[in-house]
Amino acid sequence: MQITRWLVKENPKNLYREIREYFEEEEFLKELRGRNGYKVAKEKSHSKIETMEYYQCDEIKWMQEKSRWKGIKSIGMVCKTIGRAGKQVTEKRYYISSLPLEVGLVARIVMEHWSVETMHWHLDVTFKEDSNTTLDKTVAQNLNIINKWCLSILKLFDVGKKMPLRKKRYCISMNARKY
Repeated sequence: MQITRWLVKENPKNLYREIREYFEEEEFLKELRGRNGYKVAKEKSHSKIETMEYYQCDEIKWMQEKSRWKGIKSIGMVCKTIGRAGKQVTEKRYYISSLPLEVGLVARIVMEHWSVETMHWHLDVTFKEDSNTTLDKTVAQNLNIINKWCLSILKLFDVGKKMPLRKKRYCISMNARKY
């Protein structure tokens, strides 16, 4: 079975607006929390608390834009709240999916997607991959593989205190020049 889910961005606007307005109803969200369309996960890291709330609903007959998306069976919202020192930042993302109502599976898929996005962010910040102008596809792929190896090594490297990966890379390169 092929799993399909799409992140709904503000384009197409009608679909985004429809789903956003649907999930703005607090009574509806309370109802989903009481059923099997809700999952919450909390994680503490780097002196902040991250709360991920997953909502999924398979009642989509009301959607006007539904006919444009073949195989759609459910819609969902992920509400990510990051709290640190009295400040809270909340980000909401909306999804359409060919998955039946199984919020645990949707949560796992979304978390896997965000972990890939995090890796790409690290590759860009630490190794400046987005500014690479290599034209040869094979060379660019090889550089990407080497950067991923180096990223995994940097994450294992312990310099005695927590520091950004970019700074770890610099420290390692400076020590390597001594030999």
